[in-house]
Amino acid sequence: MPDYPPYTYQESGHNKGIGYEAVATIMADLEQPFSVQLVPHFGRAIVDLQQDTVDGFFLATESNERNKNAEFSEPVLMIQWTWVWLKQRTDLLPRSANFKLKAQVSAQTNSNAFRWLKEHHYQVTAGTTDIRGLLNLLKFKRVDAILLPELTIKTLMAEQDIDTALFSFQQEITLPFAIYINKTYLNNHPQFMQQLNAAIRRYHAQVHNEQPL
Repeated sequence: MPDYPPYTYQESGHNKGIGYEAVATIMADLEQPFSVQLVPHFGRAIVDLQQDTVDGFFLATESNERNKNAEFSEPVLMIQWTWVWLKQRTDLLPRSANFKLKAQVSAQTNSNAFRWLKEHHYQVTAGTTDIRGLLNLLKFKRVDAILLPELTIKTLMAEQDIDTALFSFQQEITLPFAIYINKTYLNNHPQFMQQLNAAIRRYHAQVHNEQPL
């Protein structure tokens, strides 16, 4: 799992995060033992998958590149990619054509958000593989705006004691956030994805039932 708070991260050597807790619950339902290796970013997770050194990674959004080597599960969570920029930059309007043409933007290198920006013809500048470094690019005005999940950017700001009131936020897109399972593993365990998806559906039903009326 990538270092991606508050979804997946480690604290004092212990696996943490709302994404990790969800996956752990789903695997417990399946009675499926699993071990987790924390990696610094999504790019490393994909390389490990391609080299068959891991059976899967989580949580992730879907892409054609990832689908070549792995199968995407049903959504565990939904994630909101959100534009973040300095509030003093009142000229920046992410929905405008001018923003796409002129604003220097970035996202975490090797992430689907970075690929999405390039595919949609934004003016993309080099990002950083470290999400904390990405926030520094914005703070020091090396980019005009960054694209990250809203919960992640606000978690990073809390970590660094940065006042969120200094920034503007605007959601761009909501996407499924799910588990990728290596196709090599599925060749040897052909029923696993069906079982996993059924466990994910049970997890959602349980969460829904536990919500206060």
